[in-house]
Amino acid sequence: MKNVLGLIIAFDTDNDLRELTDHRTVAAVPFGGRYRIVDFMLSNMVNAGIYRIGLLMKDKYQSLIDHVGNGKDWDLSRKNAGITLLPPYSYSKKASPLVTGEYRGKIDALAGAIDYLQKNRADYVVLADGDLIANIDISEVVQAHENSGNDITMVVTKKSADNPFTTYCELNRKREIVDIRVGDNNDGKCKYSALGVYVMSRQYLIHLIADCVTHNCIHFERELLTRALNDSNIGAYVFNEYNTKVFDAKNYFQANMDILDKDCRDELFLRTRPIFTRIYDEAPTYYGDQAEVCDSLVADGCHIEGKVVNSVLFRDVLVEKDAEIKNSIIMENGRVLSGASLAHIVLDRGVTIREGRTMMGHENYPVVIAKRSVV
Repeated sequence: MKNVLGLIIAFDTDNDLRELTDHRTVAAVPFGGRYRIVDFMLSNMVNAGIYRIGLLMKDKYQSLIDHVGNGKDWDLSRKNAGITLLPPYSYSKKASPLVTGEYRGKIDALAGAIDYLQKNRADYVVLADGDLIANIDISEVVQAHENSGNDITMVVTKKSADNPFTTYCELNRKREIVDIRVGDNNDGKCKYSALGVYVMSRQYLIHLIADCVTHNCIHFERELLTRALNDSNIGAYVFNEYNTKVFDAKNYFQANMDILDKDCRDELFLRTRPIFTRIYDEAPTYYGDQAEVCDSLVADGCHIEGKVVNSVLFRDVLVEKDAEIKNSIIMENGRVLSGASLAHIVLDRGVTIREGRTMMGHENYPVVIAKRSVV
């Protein structure tokens, strides 16, 4: 799809993952034993044949840059296309005069990259949030947008999302959006939730950005979309497969637990539309004679001597003898020493749990331990 440009909002907006986002954005948070959350939207675009992709960044983006690199693992290391990193202040005031200060939200970030949009020759733009976990056929969404004649097409789902920042939509029989509300479903009338994926023409997006900046609008959903709804036609593409918007630590934890279910994995990881990520070469996981592993995802390079149940283990995790892990997420280089017991815990990278320690959270409030902590 040479006539389509991809733009990913790769910084935090209304997300709160507590300690997990102290040093990184939600898009760069590890997921599912080997991925980062941004991998899903990057892969969705690449699978659709979109090879010009911009990553809009604001702060805490070093982890994201380290992960994405030059984009070769997504086939984006190209001579005439590829991935473009768009941090704040990346263009001069003369090149991007609409925003000259720190980004206050998505509109400011888009305005800061207005020169990038203007120089691109694509007819359409796929604008997406970097906190979405889903496997969407973007080429089908773009085709539906072209066929509909609408000014904007939003990807929505009927899956309910109990979050004050969820964008709810009301659709008519033609699957056109007639109402957009943030944090309020209008007593159930707005039955669909937006997934943060939008298709529109490049020129129309530039027009919307300039109009919003002129009127000092900073909130994409509350202001840009509602202004567009009054003046334009917005259509909906209904996506009913597995999807999760990662707003907080609770639904991040639940999304990891979801992929332990084969049905969810089958909807998320498709052979025809694979999810790509940065490749690491690790030795196979070692399981000791007394190791017990049940209903878990275990990445390469782990050393397991204890008990692991219904959990997700990333690369190079050590579980010593008599240690027990249940319903937990252990990120890369985690160390759970002898006799320790964990339940409903999320360990960030490089965390060590000393001998005999017991930690317990709850599925509605998993305990998150910050990066490189020793407990």
